[in-house]
Amino acid sequence: MRLYELTVILVENLEDHKETVEEIAGVVRGLGAEVDKIDLWGKKRLAYPIKKQLEGFYALITFKIAPDAIKEIDRVLSLRASVLRHMVVAMDEE
Repeated sequence: MRLYELTVILVENLEDHKETVEEIAGVVRGLGAEVDKIDLWGKKRLAYPIKKQLEGFYALITFKIAPDAIKEIDRVLSLRASVLRHMVVAMDEE
């Protein structure tokens, strides 16, 4: 198991961003991850329009998972209409 951070930008017009982030964390847990922390950053203006959106809701999820499951996380999040962008970064173990 390795430590990762998942940064997600959601569309701004969702009814409940926290619920959507919890659903994403549930998907990550379903793939065998141990979710350490969920940090909601809130609504921020985007540097450039993404899918005609000028603002997005940012969230950060820290978790531990086997490296081979990252491709599945990328695939599942790319299919969700509420996710504008996502990025998974491997963290250094300290």
